[in-house]
Amino acid sequence: MDAIIGRYQVGLKETGLILQHEAGIAFDLTREESLALFTLLHAYYEPLLALKDGLEPEPEKVIRVVIDDAKENEQT
Repeated sequence: MDAIIGRYQVGLKETGLILQHEAGIAFDLTREESLALFTLLHAYYEPLLALKDGLEPEPEKVIRVVIDDAKENEQT
């Protein structure tokens, strides 16, 4: 599945999501990273709409997403 969002080409691959800017910079997100990005965008949906309309965004709580603590412990 491919889509164009602004200056980004978006593709869903077996390993996750790929975002590629027209300048060639690409982000190869894993499944977990893709879902975390979705959660972040969902949390900021209303403030982003308010910015588009020129309104003052309502302050909301910040959501911290921890993908996998076990990976960090293995690397140390």
